[in-house]
Amino acid sequence: MKKVFLFFASAIAAAGLGISCTDLSGIEERIDTLEEKMASMINSVMALNENVKALQAFSQSGQTVKEIRQEGNVYTIVLGDGSVHNITVENGPVLLDVGIDEEGYWTLDGKRILSDGEPVKAVGEKGDKGDKGDKGDDGAAGNDGEKGEDGADGADGAAGKTPIFGVDAEGYWTVKYDENEEPKRITDENGGYVLAVGSAGGDSFFRSVTVEDGYLTIVLASNPDKSYRLPIEAGFRIEVASDIAAIMPGETVDIPFEVVGSDASTRVFVETHGGYEAVLKEGAVSVTAPAELPADGYVILKAIRNSDSSIKAVCITFEAGEFAYVVDAQEIAKEGGNLNITVTTNLEYSVSIPEDVDWIRMAPQTRAVITEVVSFVVDANEGARRTALISIVPVQGEAYSVRVVQNGADDVIFEDVDLASVAKFMIGGTTAGEAQVEMVQTLENEDVFAFYGDLEAGEMHVAMLDSENAVLGAVVPSEGTDISAGQALAFDQDFVDSGRHWAIPSDGKYRVVLNRASGEITIYDVATDLQPWSAVFHINNLEANGTLKTTITDKIYLYGDISWSGKAVALEQSPADPQVLYYKGDALNFTRVNFKTGVSAADFEVIAEGKESINVSRIYTFAPSDKSLCVSINGGKDTAAPINVGEWTPMSGGSDWQRGQYFHPVDRYDGDTPHFQATKVKFILDLRNMRVKLIQ
Repeated sequence: MKKVFLFFASAIAAAGLGISCTDLSGIEERIDTLEEKMASMINSVMALNENVKALQAFSQSGQTVKEIRQEGNVYTIVLGDGSVHNITVENGPVLLDVGIDEEGYWTLDGKRILSDGEPVKAVGEKGDKGDKGDKGDDGAAGNDGEKGEDGADGADGAAGKTPIFGVDAEGYWTVKYDENEEPKRITDENGGYVLAVGSAGGDSFFRSVTVEDGYLTIVLASNPDKSYRLPIEAGFRIEVASDIAAIMPGETVDIPFEVVGSDASTRVFVETHGGYEAVLKEGAVSVTAPAELPADGYVILKAIRNSDSSIKAVCITFEAGEFAYVVDAQEIAKEGGNLNITVTTNLEYSVSIPEDVDWIRMAPQTRAVITEVVSFVVDANEGARRTALISIVPVQGEAYSVRVVQNGADDVIFEDVDLASVAKFMIGGTTAGEAQVEMVQTLENEDVFAFYGDLEAGEMHVAMLDSENAVLGAVVPSEGTDISAGQALAFDQDFVDSGRHWAIPSDGKYRVVLNRASGEITIYDVATDLQPWSAVFHINNLEANGTLKTTITDKIYLYGDISWSGKAVALEQSPADPQVLYYKGDALNFTRVNFKTGVSAADFEVIAEGKESINVSRIYTFAPSDKSLCVSINGGKDTAAPINVGEWTPMSGGSDWQRGQYFHPVDRYDGDTPHFQATKVKFILDLRNMRVKLIQ
C-alpha cells in the first residue's frame, strides 16, 4: 500500500507545482478521495485472491466438505483437507474473469494465463505408478523364490500454482505465483496492459452456493454453466424429505426421517405445538392433526448423541391438505388413445383400476410421487359401449372415482340438441321408480321446468323428449354426481344410458328446477327448499313494534267488482317456487281488482309475548306499487293503475292501508282510453319479486 500511496502523492505534488496556495483545500479533498478509492481497491483485490484460492481448492479431485457457515453474502467452507475458504456471493467484487479450463490451466477472460511464456496449472497431477519389483532368487529346494512386491506408487506431481493478483503503482493489474516473486503486469489479447482502476464490475465472483442431496454446489458468475459439486461428509444430523407436510384436519400422516451419524448413545425425542399429536415409530414420526388446523402448529424432532453431547433438531410445519381433479367422467372414442386426468393436490395418492378392466392401463409417468397429470392408455373398442370406474385414492381423506365411458364400434357420438325444441323434460333413473315423471313448464317463465314431489334414493337424469315422445337424449351433470342441494349447477347433454347422473342421497321430497335458457339445474331437498311467503300484520292496541304473521299457502281473494266476503278462490303454487301463485279460474268480468288474504287471529303466531288481547287488521292486500299511475274510479271512491295483459306489473303489499287501491285490466287502448274485454284469464302473483301478470 505504501508504494501505491507514494505514486499518487507524487503525482499530486507534481501537479501542484503550478497551483497557488488558495487551491490547497481542493487538492486535499482529491487526496482523500483517491485514498478512499485505493483502500476500496485493495479490499477488492484481497477478496478476489481469497475467491481464487477457493476456486483452486474446489477444483482438486476427491475434495469433500466438512462444514459450511454463512454470514450475509460470505460463506466459510471447511474442506476435507482442513483448509478454510471464505468466498463472496452476490455483490462481491469481480475485477477479473478468472477461471480454470477443462485441462486444469488458469485462464483470464477465457484465455490461459502465461508465466515465462508457459501456461500455468491450477490443479496438480498424480505421479505415475512405480515399476513392478524384480522376481526373487531361486530357493534352496530348487524352486523359484517368492515373487517380488510391486513398486510403490510414484510421488504426486507438482502442485498447481495459485495466482496472486495485485495492482501496481500505476494502477495496472499484476500477477505472481509466489510471494517472493516480482509481480508481472497482465496483458490483454492485444498485448496491452490492463488498468485496474475503474474496471470493477460490481458483480459476484461466485453466482450461488447451494446444498442439496448431500452435495455442496458452487456456480461461477462468469460462467453459469460451470459449477463445482463437492460431497458433504456425513455428520450428525436429522434428515426429512421436507420440513413442510400436508395434512387434513383430524387425519394422521407418517413422516419418514433418518438420523445420520447416530451411535448407540443417540436418543430421539419429539415435541408438538398447536394441538398436534405425534408418536415415534421405526424410521418415522406419526402425526395426527387436530379437528381444526391451527395457524402456527408444528412438530420438532430432536436427536441427542450423548457420546459427544451433539444435539440436532428439525422443525416440521404443516399446511392444509388439498385434493381436486378436473372431471368425474371422461368419454373416449372407440379408437382408444390416451386419457389424461388432471389432479391438483399436495397429498400423495394412488390410482386403482378394477381387476376385470383389461382395456385401460397406466401410461408411463414422467414424475415421481406426486403427479399433476395422471395418464392412461385406453385400447380400441371393437365391441359394445363400455364403462369403467377408476379410483384416485389420496393417503388422507376420501377416495374419488372417475367414470370412463368408451363408445362402441357402432355407437354414434352424441350431438347436443336445441333445448328450445324439447317438448318434455322427464325425471328418469332409479330415483323416479318404475316410470319417468314429467316436469311442468312454469307459467312465470317458459324456459323453466320444475318438479316437486317424492323421489327415491338413487341415480337421476332428466330425459328430453320431442312432441311425439321420441327420446332426444338426457340432461346430465357437467361434473360429479353431487346434487349440491339448493345450488344452481351447470348441466350437459348425453345419451340416456351414458351412466352420468346425479345421486339423490335419500328418500324424500325434492324440488327440481331446470332452466333451459341458462343451462342450469337446481335440486332442493327439505333442508334447502324454498319457503312460502309470510304476511306480517300490525297489532293495533299493543306496542308499536308488535307484529303477528301468517303464511300464505293456497288461499287468496280476488276483490274488486267481485265481493270480498266469503269468495276465496283457489290458487296453485308454482312447482318452481312456492312464492309464485297461479289463478287459473273461469272467465271474469271486472274493471278493477286487487288481491287479499286474511285469516283468523287463532292462526297467528303472536310475537308480542305476554299480551292476550289483540285488535288487528285481518286483511292483507296486494295492490299497485306505483300510486302515481292510479286514477279515480268507482265514482271517485277508489283509485286504480293499469295492468297490461301479458306484462309484469309491480305491486306492493300491506295490511289495511291499501284497501282502496286496485289494478285496472287493459288489453287495448283507444287513444289514451284503456279497454278490457272480459274473457277467461290467468293471474300470476310473484310474491318473491312483488309483481303480477295477467294472461288471457
